[in-house]
Amino acid sequence: MSLLPSLTRLGAGAVLTLSLASLAIAQENRVETQVVADSPRIEILPLTGSVSAPRTSQLSSAETGQVSELTVEMGDTVTQGQPLLSLDTRDISLESQRARADLAQAEAERDEAQRLVSEANQLSAQNFAASQRRQREGALAAAQAILEARRADYELAQLQLERHQIRAPFDGMVTHRESNIGEWVNPGDNLLTLVDLASLRLDFSVPLSAYQRFEGSQLEVSLEGSDQWHPARTLARIPLDASSRQFLLRAAPETPLEMLPGMAVEGRLQLNGESGPSVPRDALIRRPDGSVSVWLARQSDDTWQAFEQRVEIGSSYQGEVAVNEGLSAGDRVIVVGNERLEEGQEVSLSDD
Repeated sequence: MSLLPSLTRLGAGAVLTLSLASLAIAQENRVETQVVADSPRIEILPLTGSVSAPRTSQLSSAETGQVSELTVEMGDTVTQGQPLLSLDTRDISLESQRARADLAQAEAERDEAQRLVSEANQLSAQNFAASQRRQREGALAAAQAILEARRADYELAQLQLERHQIRAPFDGMVTHRESNIGEWVNPGDNLLTLVDLASLRLDFSVPLSAYQRFEGSQLEVSLEGSDQWHPARTLARIPLDASSRQFLLRAAPETPLEMLPGMAVEGRLQLNGESGPSVPRDALIRRPDGSVSVWLARQSDDTWQAFEQRVEIGSSYQGEVAVNEGLSAGDRVIVVGNERLEEGQEVSLSDD
């Protein structure tokens, strides 16, 4: 009689042990799944480029002369119209004074000829011969022509005088200075280089294969020495040499960045492709032989079973990997708990 409680206690312990084992197996076979759906394929195309300055001017003089004044140094920031360099103007100033004097004389001669014609017009035909009237009118026309020529000479002298001074064509920074005071310069000599730092652009060489897929694309950029990415807008797509099979993508950052011409820049071009199935990266099983597979959960009556499916994958974006072959929309892939599954193994779905 004393053995019955012991057996009873032993039986209860055995049942408890079996229940815990069953619970452990159930927990071990518990998985999380996700139904595959077709979604737009997104490809991230890495780019390498540089910062360029489309508005760069190598300033030179249109006149010959000696540098008499230089008001800027390398690195100086200047504004549009600011004087940068001047040539000696003593000789052209004398030419301008002589042209002004010749112009004043021509104006006086024209005025006198005009007076004589007006005097002839006031006299009656009986008191003034027609031939003399025509002579005075001819003299007025000649005086007017000489006046126009003298005015052109004076304006030319003023233009040459103005060309003896080089001014900034736009706001920018002086990046090179190739002249000094006292040097003799000739037309076309590179004297100063001015760069507009406010209009810097980002230039990337992009494969032509991306040209037709460019609509709706997005671009992010990261400057040399930085790990931060910034959105950028596309300004132009410029064809390059056909043999290179690339086109130039010119862009500008959405927000101002501290850039200098020649600085290296990286880009990430997000391209939209055709729709197709994709799965989370955690669903992929990579084998030592290089193959890739996923585990599918399939229902038979009231039971879910796991089956391995080999797939061919494509590009990835934000944790989602495109599947080119092996899956269809509606398949249920196992994304959690797929580490130690066996073919046909029963599983329980935590998301069911």
